[in-house]
Amino acid sequence: MWIKFLYFFCVAFILSSCVSNTVNVRPNSEEYSQLIDTPVYVKRSPDIDQNTYTNDLDQCIKASNIRVDRSSKIGVGIGSIWLTSGLYSIAVASGVFAPVAVAAGAVGTIVGGSTIIATKATEEFREYAGLENCLERLGHEVIFYDARKVKNK
Repeated sequence: MWIKFLYFFCVAFILSSCVSNTVNVRPNSEEYSQLIDTPVYVKRSPDIDQNTYTNDLDQCIKASNIRVDRSSKIGVGIGSIWLTSGLYSIAVASGVFAPVAVAAGAVGTIVGGSTIIATKATEEFREYAGLENCLERLGHEVIFYDARKVKNK
């Protein structure tokens, strides 16, 4: 029981730590450039030339994609192990300890499946958060604007 509570608390914490620089008004296209097919807008640092900015952007995108890919594989892998071990415990449960094995297997299956779902659900956020951190460390300003999520008044 405590494992599920701790797990869901951690997942809720991760999901609630949304991207901090989200805006509700479309950024000025003269100041910010939008990364194609993303809600990411970047304002180049004034003391950095265009060539350096392009290199910074390429490096940050590549580094963010690598980190997201690794963390997704780890999350899905760990979730798969829990899911499989839970199902295995349920399948081989017999004897006096069968109720304990089935209960433990059910918990393992739930935790494993939830880990896989949470990993897949937060993949896009982790990619954008990593990109934001990288670009801001290099002196660029990053904001997020998603027209689909802005309510029309």
